[in-house]
Amino acid sequence: MESAPNRLVEDARQAPVKNAFRLGVEFMDRNRSLAAMTMGVFFLLSLLEMVPVLGIAATIAVGVFAQAVQIYVGRAFYEASGIDAYVAAAESAGLKELLTRYQAPAFGAWLGWFTLSFVFMLLFVVFLFAGGFDLSALDQQSLQNEADIYATVLLVLEAGTPVLLFALLLSYVYPIAQGRVIRSDTFGEAFRAVFSIFSPSVWASAMNGAYFMYVFYFSLALIGIAVLVFATMMLLVLIPILGAILIFVWMIFLVYVFMLVFGVANTIAREIAEG
Repeated sequence: MESAPNRLVEDARQAPVKNAFRLGVEFMDRNRSLAAMTMGVFFLLSLLEMVPVLGIAATIAVGVFAQAVQIYVGRAFYEASGIDAYVAAAESAGLKELLTRYQAPAFGAWLGWFTLSFVFMLLFVVFLFAGGFDLSALDQQSLQNEADIYATVLLVLEAGTPVLLFALLLSYVYPIAQGRVIRSDTFGEAFRAVFSIFSPSVWASAMNGAYFMYVFYFSLALIGIAVLVFATMMLLVLIPILGAILIFVWMIFLVYVFMLVFGVANTIAREIAEG
């Protein structure tokens, strides 16, 4: 798609971090009924995740739905000629459209990220056993020995550190890969977009000052928000029974809001890096 001077995405790049949050929240505020219904879907799926066997399908549904929301909002943002067009897209969005319009690329993206996560888990297990991990060390008698507990924890940390560091390295270009997912139209295209996280061209496009500063300040904002969220949860947990319910509802609300924000933020990231 050709860029136009009045495209909203071009305006958002002037203050990318601020606008990512502002436009994500704007989408929610302009369609509160959709927000309530979407949160209801996540609430229902979260309950179903606790059911044996059925919980597996519910977990997959949560992941695919989360991708569908990001893609929908990211595309609405990318295709908007201005803020009025974006607001109109937000106001006209319905739950059925949110669930079905980008179902194919959403499933492709979920499968891609799931596959990548599974590979990381396999690497962790390989490092763990290569370091001399013994399953018998987890028996009840061994766990009563302080020295064995310390050795087991140390081994887990040693195995997990290289995997974690590699994951953190990839997280630098994650926004670009997810931005490509948002622009995908098919299952296969979205699946391949996930693995563009290893692409030399993606890494080359990420090596510029504007992208680095965007990721840096956006990460700082997320850390600040995480601290506030944690503090809020610590206060809510002091309320007997009701506190646990409020935390659950609060977390579902935050998940929805951040899906909207990430849909915009990752689209901006790809634009900054790859134009």
